[in-house]
Amino acid sequence: MIDRIKTMLKADKTKVILDQAIFSGTSFITMLILARALGLYEFGIFASVQLYTFLLMSISGAFVIQPMQVLYGKSLDKSAYIASTIFIQSGAAILMAIVMLLAYLLAVLFGFSWASILIPAGAYAIVTIFYDYVRKRLLVEDRLDQLIIIDALMSFVQLVIAVLTYFFHLSVDHVLGLMSLGLIPGIMYGVALMSDNFNLLDIRKYTFEHMTQARWLAPTAIVQWMTSNFFVASSGLYLGVAALGAFRLVQTLFGLINILLQGLESYVLPQAAIRFQRTTDEAYLYLKNLTKRSILPMGIILGLMFVFADYIIIWVGGYAYIEYGFVIRWMVILYVFILINYPVRILIRLHEMNHLFLFGYILSFVFSLISAHYLLSNHQLIGAIIGLGINQIILFAIWQYSLNKKEISLWKSFI
Repeated sequence: MIDRIKTMLKADKTKVILDQAIFSGTSFITMLILARALGLYEFGIFASVQLYTFLLMSISGAFVIQPMQVLYGKSLDKSAYIASTIFIQSGAAILMAIVMLLAYLLAVLFGFSWASILIPAGAYAIVTIFYDYVRKRLLVEDRLDQLIIIDALMSFVQLVIAVLTYFFHLSVDHVLGLMSLGLIPGIMYGVALMSDNFNLLDIRKYTFEHMTQARWLAPTAIVQWMTSNFFVASSGLYLGVAALGAFRLVQTLFGLINILLQGLESYVLPQAAIRFQRTTDEAYLYLKNLTKRSILPMGIILGLMFVFADYIIIWVGGYAYIEYGFVIRWMVILYVFILINYPVRILIRLHEMNHLFLFGYILSFVFSLISAHYLLSNHQLIGAIIGLGINQIILFAIWQYSLNKKEISLWKSFI
């Protein structure tokens, strides 16, 4: 029994799950502590910075990480290739630093009140994106032990900063600065593991290959981010950073469900694909049974969140957030649509109809652009969630219509 446990702990799958638990769990706890420590307004600023950091991370990832995940396996000289990627990522970081410095100078020139936050925000964004590159590179290289080490180190530092913020009432500028510094040891450790097996010709060659792939990946990443976050980002512009902070806090809470869904998809999709290779009916039966078994526990979780929304928002954010309990209730309704859509999403991936993702995201984004002003002006945060819900309906309609055209259905004889 002990030997079996040791074998399981040494397995790559266990290490990946452990690392994801450390990384996601720490991020969740840190956000909850900061929501209480910073207060509604300053947490809204922090949430805004983090939201736009994710946009820059998506764009940077399209140029560096996503091509790396494919090209690494194809490269004949893997050490030379992976060493060259750090220069590509460094170039992206320098470009972002120049853009942010210009934005800061313009903000100072025009006397914008938020100019002072741009320097710590820019540092946080650049360092966070570089750290994400180090994490993904170690994952690509299958250096899982080192990945767990740097994520455990980062997690400890993040929690210490969050606790210091709570007890010493640090400002959002200090939090961003300290978190940026806290990520640097992990980056330095990742860089130290880098091979020196590269030359200028390699860098030039691989940069061109990355740029070629990014022509499609970058627009897709931007559209996907805008589809998921346009209403959230717009709520900050229309309703103020306090409302955005409350929205992001609730999203963080529901992020636990997202992690569960992503984990399920990572496990279910390969299992369904194996069965799909044998017979279509076997794969569909597997997905049907899994969907049925998931309905009751997910329904109970969402039902409890709906009923106890006011208590939950106070528990996670404190009494400053008490007026935002309704956001949890509306998010529960949104997640009903997301859960209905999930089996359809898996079918799309199973049948390799991935172009429908981009098509669906584009149409959803167009709807977001057209409707955001009306929904946010007239319905505030509820309007933002309604917009996200309609986006899910648009995706469902496009994907289900495309599946029906090919006579693909998971719902026949579902009951």
